[in-house]
Amino acid sequence: MADNLIIGCGVVGLTTALELLGRGERVTLVDSAAQEGLGTSFANGGLLTPSMSDPWNAPGVHRHLLEYLVSSSAALKIRLGALPSLLRWGPQFLLNSRAAPHRKATLANLELATYSLAAMKELRERFGFAFDASDGGALKFFRTEAAFDAALAIADLVREHGIEARPLDGKGAVEVEPCLAPVGGEIAGAIHYPGDASGDAYLFCREAARTIAELGGIFRYGQTVEAVEVRGGGVAGVRVAGETIAAERVVVAAGVASPALAAKLGLDLAVKPVKGYSMTYTPDPAGPMPRLPVIDDGYHTAITPLGTRLRVAGTAEFAGHDLRLDPKRIGNLGQLFKATYPAIAGEAVLATGRPWTGLRPVAADGRPYIGPGRVAGSWVNAGHGHLGWTLAAGSARLLADLMTGARPELDPSPYAPCR
Repeated sequence: MADNLIIGCGVVGLTTALELLGRGERVTLVDSAAQEGLGTSFANGGLLTPSMSDPWNAPGVHRHLLEYLVSSSAALKIRLGALPSLLRWGPQFLLNSRAAPHRKATLANLELATYSLAAMKELRERFGFAFDASDGGALKFFRTEAAFDAALAIADLVREHGIEARPLDGKGAVEVEPCLAPVGGEIAGAIHYPGDASGDAYLFCREAARTIAELGGIFRYGQTVEAVEVRGGGVAGVRVAGETIAAERVVVAAGVASPALAAKLGLDLAVKPVKGYSMTYTPDPAGPMPRLPVIDDGYHTAITPLGTRLRVAGTAEFAGHDLRLDPKRIGNLGQLFKATYPAIAGEAVLATGRPWTGLRPVAADGRPYIGPGRVAGSWVNAGHGHLGWTLAAGSARLLADLMTGARPELDPSPYAPCR
């Protein structure tokens, strides 16, 4: 039984801890925040969606670069100040937008996502986690025929690999989600994914942290890892506030902070922060409430029911590590909410909105980094991009298998940190 230290208390770090504790390992978690789940896990879109396994650098993305630079309403926005930080990563991102590498990444993510949803279901059942979870599927809708036709190609791909995908017209979309009735005539097409799920990632983090503590896991909150200690060619622990916490294995699962930590171990993770926004609303309990998440693929935006709340989340912005809220981007979410659900998004409901922004750790090739680092005892579970919540449980199980010498149920090579 080894001493394991995990850097990061978001969904990825916490699920990794649960998997290791389940194998009888000792675990300590360190996070600079005051508690678990306050980073990218706090108010994300809530989607558990194998159907969205395709990376954002879809073929042809380069044709929209000028729009991304000048438009405040573009689904993906590039801030001028972030350009210098993208000089190495950006060309890799574009190189991997070619058809062959994009398909390879999509299939790797799809296999891991399907595995992950099964692992998440097991965690829910084993520990009785309550996090406003729903297994009702998800619906993507499209405002133009061209966008719908492009999405059908991805739907065909995921269907070939076991994901149910039902193409629909506007009328069919309204049958699946009646709250879309006021805008049904504007829908060029839709795809229903019955196997998708949803849930509040922050509530999951709270439940997971409670269980980890009950299982003997130790938390060190409010402490920033200054360095990973290496002795005799292997990991010896981490240094925080001048103190060394001894560990035989160290897992870097710190989201957008992971590349800097991994670099100290000689590992170059091609991961950059991509800012996302959300607004969480509390609709009138006497009024209509959507049944399932609805995704506007053109705007990288989702509207997800979470218990009695509705979360509108999305957009992608390259702005470095800047976490300031841009009123225009927040305003775009409100406008999209009204455009999608005019019967729900009245002024009283809009006034309940709580804004948030977080940084997604996006890998240039669209696949997460899961596995051993270059230094003995160093491990990585990072770079999950927009799929962090979807891939968390499966990534944790895969990594725990590798760390403990168990035979993985998935081929780990597509996610190798040293690829």
